[in-house]
Amino acid sequence: MKTIKLLTLTMLSTFVLTSCSSNENLPSEASKVKLLKSYKVKRDISGVYSMEYDLEKNTTSEKVVNYKTKTNEFYFYESDFGISKRVSGELFMDTNKLSISFIEATSNVKSNITIVDDVSTPKKTNAKKIKMLSHYSVSKVGSGIYALDFKIKDNVSVDFVYNEVLSVYEIHLEKGKSNGTAFSRNFEKLEGETLRIDFVNHTESYIVKGQMSKGMVVTRKPRVIIVDDFDAL
Repeated sequence: MKTIKLLTLTMLSTFVLTSCSSNENLPSEASKVKLLKSYKVKRDISGVYSMEYDLEKNTTSEKVVNYKTKTNEFYFYESDFGISKRVSGELFMDTNKLSISFIEATSNVKSNITIVDDVSTPKKTNAKKIKMLSHYSVSKVGSGIYALDFKIKDNVSVDFVYNEVLSVYEIHLEKGKSNGTAFSRNFEKLEGETLRIDFVNHTESYIVKGQMSKGMVVTRKPRVIIVDDFDAL
């Protein structure tokens, strides 16, 4: 009987040790929590971009401009002196692209939002180039949920289409009967996939070759690209 009891005790001890070792390899619940709760990137009526974001409690942030990749990099760290809400009014912008990266130092979680547009600065706006789209914003409102809010000029029709060939959500803008001026749409992005949203502008152009002729020009701006990893771009 003593031999059986000793064998049983040895087996139980081995099980406990194995369980403890397995738990040590599992990530803690704290490391799974994303420090960036939400953010909003917006373009105002003059064409200038800005951003604001909300952080979890006890989180601080640091902004670094990577001039090599022309990217605004925001690093988030756990801290006892964090501020939950931050506003970033100064963003580095390329001539036709705005790139923002969010990097959580603790868990090494990375995400990126890139906007292709005729980017402006507070000193030099592109108000003359803005025709049908007045202003808009893209917000991360939850895990994998993004909200698009925009306002258009009068006498502009709006049509929402999903382009299966390009895997792009398209918002078509064209002069015509208006079906409203303010719109909101939510989009779901699965982890590891890319979310693409294009404003597709249909504008008339006039070509003079001996006689006046009218055609249609299609431009895709702004274009929004949201990814979980920089390499996906």
